[in-house]
Amino acid sequence: MKQRLWILLPLVLVILAFIGYRLFWADETDGVEVAEVIRGKFEQYVTSIGELEAHKSTDILIPDVLTDRTVRIRDITINDLVREGTEVEKGDYVATLDPSGVEEHIKSTRETLDMLEANLEQARMDSSLNLSEARDAIRQAKDNVLDKEIKVEQSVYESKAVQRQAQIELEKAQRNLEQKKRNYRQLKRKNEISVQRIEEQFRQEENNLKILMQLKSDLIIRAPASGIVVYVREWNGEKRKVGSTVSRWDPRIAILPDLSTILSVTYVKEIDVTKVYVGMPVKITIDAFPEEEFNGTVRTVANIGKEIEGQFLNGFKVEIEVDPKGFELLPGMTSVNRFIIREMDDQLMVPREAVFVEGAEQVVYKKTPLGIVKQEVETGGENDEFIRIVKGLNEGDKVVLTPPE
Repeated sequence: MKQRLWILLPLVLVILAFIGYRLFWADETDGVEVAEVIRGKFEQYVTSIGELEAHKSTDILIPDVLTDRTVRIRDITINDLVREGTEVEKGDYVATLDPSGVEEHIKSTRETLDMLEANLEQARMDSSLNLSEARDAIRQAKDNVLDKEIKVEQSVYESKAVQRQAQIELEKAQRNLEQKKRNYRQLKRKNEISVQRIEEQFRQEENNLKILMQLKSDLIIRAPASGIVVYVREWNGEKRKVGSTVSRWDPRIAILPDLSTILSVTYVKEIDVTKVYVGMPVKITIDAFPEEEFNGTVRTVANIGKEIEGQFLNGFKVEIEVDPKGFELLPGMTSVNRFIIREMDDQLMVPREAVFVEGAEQVVYKKTPLGIVKQEVETGGENDEFIRIVKGLNEGDKVVLTPPE
């Protein structure tokens, strides 16, 4: 009997050592990342990144002259622009537009004016010369008629045939005179139209030069009102800055926002937009104030989506009115918006990484004193951080975040 006990003693010692290892050293030596099942408020929400904008703002625009279609300048470059966030008063300097394009057009217009002036002078000279020649032709035709009239008078003493021939020559001379007169009137009208056309072109170019000179003096942009300067965004999402171009089709250089109402503008993915509605509560964090959480309410939801750049999916524009809580929120600040779909108190939760799908089951790997065991669970919703546990775990249980080999 004693011999048998001595044989079993090493086996018992090995078992006790294994249990002791699991009880006292396993957490430190397994090297497995562990999370604890917690109890608290569970929020089911949709998250999106946005940017703060003012509900109302005053646009800082290109000079009015540039919107005139007679000015043949498609776009113009911003040479200088005050730093974003600069506080300005009405009339303060904001930006300078590149004058090189305007100066080139002024030079071209002056050259055109010189050419038109020369053409106009030439047209007037040609008109005078042509009309003088036409008048001479009329005078010659009149003299010819008088000559034929005399011959008719003298033919009374001649035969009938000679009289008839003299009369025919007179009629031909009269017709020629009338033709010369018609030609003169047509030539005069043609020359008048030609001169008028050149004069009209000259006046138009003079007006263009006047507009361009006005534009050159208006390339220094000043604030139309008091406020804080905020850059506008291009069609590709980049902020308009020094080196960017503006045109009559996109005339905004910057804006002066009304900070009394601040919106967080974001795009919600089409798979989530059906969960978002006007009046929905939103929790907002802003990069500039990482320790603060702001409350918001959905103001509008777009009916038509557009492709979100770089994500190859459609998004719907959503505007959220933000409660600033006394903080100075400025347009352009980045926001993270959590659209609260549902809130539940006293719920069990684990990190999303702790739940795995195996076949038709959702499971976790629970850490116990005797090792890691697989545990089937029933879940009831998730958010960006946690999954709600309905059945299968208790508060304080520990689960691993990577499945064991």
